Amino acid sequence: MTLYSEDMARVAYNAHSFFPARSMVKTARLQVGPGGLTITGTDGYAVGQDTCPVEAFEGPPEGLTVHLDRTALADLDSAGRKDKKGFGRLDVKPGDGVIFRPANNDTPTAGQDVRAQADDVWGMLDSLFTRLEGRPVALPEVVAFDPGLLARFSKVKAPKGKDGLGRAMDMYVFNSAEPILCKIGPTFRGVIMPIDREVHAENVGSDGLW
Repeated sequence: MTLYSEDMARVAYNAHSFFPARSMVKTARLQVGPGGLTITGTDGYAVGQDTCPVEAFEGPPEGLTVHLDRTALADLDSAGRKDKKGFGRLDVKPGDGVIFRPANNDTPTAGQDVRAQADDVWGMLDSLFTRLEGRPVALPEVVAFDPGLLARFSKVKAPKGKDGLGRAMDMYVFNSAEPILCKIGPTFRGVIMPIDREVHAENVGSDGLW
């Protein structure tokens, strides 16, 4: 496929921010198809997923999927940012990996398809997004979060709005125990698990809560 290199870099970077080295999930998922490029990263506590369009796609209509490690994601980010204003070519071969050829004729960037994570993890994440999006909106009186997980969302790159800001995080809240949907900009969406307030009170005492 052919796509805007800096868009690819943004998508890879945003997914990488939710895929720390200590993650219990050992790969990120890269999906391509006529509708665009989507990369999802998670450690089981927060999910980051971003999408960008493609200029041209040659492949099966149902698309293709590969799984990449953190190094491969970082390399795609770096290669895309260096190819300023260019349109690169991304070749995706399940079972083999990905090769990105930038428009600036730099050395191609390659990443291996890593089958280290069971596919049912990704099926569960897809169904989680679907289930959360279908809930009625409600607002609990209090919600507790791990500040470290919230900090990941501050790293998300998204187009700026007319006011020059555009990086507000819109949260879709159901209650204080269910995963919470988050959206930043038009293409990034994520999920964050709130902290169990009863367990937190047992660990740090009731003075740590409102």
